[in-house]
Amino acid sequence: MNQRFDYNRPSTHHRAPSKRMLSWRILLVFALIQLLPARAATYTPDNLPIPYLQDRTQYVSNPDGILSKNTVDSLNLWLGQMEASHGVQTVLAVVDRIEGGEPYDFCMALGRKYKIGSKKQNSGLIILLSTGDRAYYILTGRGLEGALPDAICKRIENHQMLPYLREGDWDKAMLATVRAITKYVDGDDSLVGDSDFESDDDIAALIAVGGLFFAFFAIIIFAIWYDERKKSYCPNCHKYLMKKIGGKVTKDALLGMYTHHDTYRCSGCNFERVRTWEEFVSSGSSGGGRSSFGGSFGGGRSSFGGSFGGGSFGGGGAGGRF
Repeated sequence: MNQRFDYNRPSTHHRAPSKRMLSWRILLVFALIQLLPARAATYTPDNLPIPYLQDRTQYVSNPDGILSKNTVDSLNLWLGQMEASHGVQTVLAVVDRIEGGEPYDFCMALGRKYKIGSKKQNSGLIILLSTGDRAYYILTGRGLEGALPDAICKRIENHQMLPYLREGDWDKAMLATVRAITKYVDGDDSLVGDSDFESDDDIAALIAVGGLFFAFFAIIIFAIWYDERKKSYCPNCHKYLMKKIGGKVTKDALLGMYTHHDTYRCSGCNFERVRTWEEFVSSGSSGGGRSSFGGSFGGGRSSFGGSFGGGSFGGGGAGGRF
């Protein structure tokens, strides 16, 4: 008996997947996509973020989050001090990859685009680390080549940067490099030498610096102790028995200032007095906090956008791969 097959009729042996099965497949594909590693951007001088243009206290471009926040804060502090003291304007970039993979070409193009450093002194500095390309470069402006020669840049890279790069410790590599540069520009090349202590003079210098730091902290501790002792002095019975028993704070929104009224009482004669002191509101501090007179360490600079001064680069510096 001849059988006729209708090829237009779907086979009963292959059932279409149900809606529930399709949903599970879609979810599985979506989950697998999320597990794939995200590929970092490839940067050019045109698309590299320059935080300094929005905030003149931010010298570090760290768009891929390669450096930790603490490291970025330390680098910004040191580079800010170097600009304030010596006029050296810096852009430090740490990225995964750069277009073309050539650090020298990238730095020169970046220098030409933004004209980093002052036009008069040509004191621009560019420090680049491309971890994916395993490449680095320190590029100095024309006016900085005398203060930071090519040979010194190479020694800093060899002795301070490369040992940490080979270990994959990007934070320490950048911290050691920038600290060595700032110390050398300040006239202290102790971090650049072949060894940490090359002579007895180096040890004597270290002891002298340690003595100065000890004296400095001793003065601060004494000042704090003396201030607290003054607060405890009772003008009535002339004894140091005054203790704080309460206080209140009033705010002057127009002046942007807090006024503190602290009440003290003598435990010997019950004499009371009110100590008044003022504190300005710091609108530029993170989190809307307040800063008292003098400000906090490293937080005295306002966060307005910066601008570059028209500096030029002639190719000074050094770089390489690891």
